[in-house]
Amino acid sequence: MRIAYCEDEPAQAELVRAMVAQWAESRKTTAEVILYESAEEFLFKNDTLVSKTFANQTFPFDIVFLDIALRQMNGVALARAIREKDKRLPIAFLTADKAFAIEGYEVHAVRYLLKPVTMEKLGSLLDELLEAAEEDTVCITVGEKGAVRKLAESSICYIEVQGHYTQLHLNDGSIICIKESLAVVAAMLHRRELFVKCHRSFVVNLAYVEKISRAECTLCDETVLPVSRSTYHELNERFIQYYRE
Repeated sequence: MRIAYCEDEPAQAELVRAMVAQWAESRKTTAEVILYESAEEFLFKNDTLVSKTFANQTFPFDIVFLDIALRQMNGVALARAIREKDKRLPIAFLTADKAFAIEGYEVHAVRYLLKPVTMEKLGSLLDELLEAAEEDTVCITVGEKGAVRKLAESSICYIEVQGHYTQLHLNDGSIICIKESLAVVAAMLHRRELFVKCHRSFVVNLAYVEKISRAECTLCDETVLPVSRSTYHELNERFIQYYRE
């Protein structure tokens, strides 16, 4: 788990880092906390890492912890800047200030933890993230020798049938080829509400859809997938429902 923590008080930053390390050891997992002293430092160091391919899950972290009372740009302003580029990255405020709770909801913060942050509350949040990451993992069999690979479902942009093979197109531009039918591959997925058939040969992940017409489905990187007459209605309804949520 990679955690970004924007905090201008070094003692507080190190305290949270130590608590995360204690939690990771107790859960027999790994967790890395990358510290930033200001919102400006966070944006400067991460803007070049933001994927120019897709608008979803662009920052290389599993969650961002933000103090609110930062110098110059505060934590709420930073959260809004993050949301302009990344709609799905979990954000949690760790702050002594109660006054910005409403703004926290506006940027869809997953937690608003008041300082001093307790191990119980921080651990509860990290447990939820770990559970969500495990639910997002799908095990697929790749190649003729039956090698099993673990893959994050959220990294799958769309699935395509090519002859006797099914291709998984990932958000890093790579393609995984599986010798299974589209139906079998779709049945492997846990979060099936995200994956919708748009054509007899294509299943698309709604998180990567930019717009839909009666004939085409355009993704965030401008990839265009065909939409058949029989799939348009359900695809459109699911797309609208997804963004309402």
